[in-house]
Amino acid sequence: MIKKIFLAIIILISLTNSVNASTTSNYAEPVPTISKTYTEGFYKFDNKNDVDIGVTLITNTPTKIMILDENMNVQFISLIPYNTKFYLRNIAPKK
Repeated sequence: MIKKIFLAIIILISLTNSVNASTTSNYAEPVPTISKTYTEGFYKFDNKNDVDIGVTLITNTPTKIMILDENMNVQFISLIPYNTKFYLRNIAPKK
């Protein structure tokens, strides 16, 4: 479930701003808007500016999104609605 949340985060970030992402693999190709690349797991983004994240789920699988700070403290957690645009605005660096 947490892995799906981070998939949503990645899709949201890739839709609005250019950010660098790193995972345990060294995948460096651009991620398309609709992607199966980020399906499960934790992902770290080194954004230099505030970013806006937008997600639209295309399946009705219950999904949550969670944002953690650098110390792995929960900053935000929410369910994501199916087939409706979901936005997180002004995600600041180091938060």
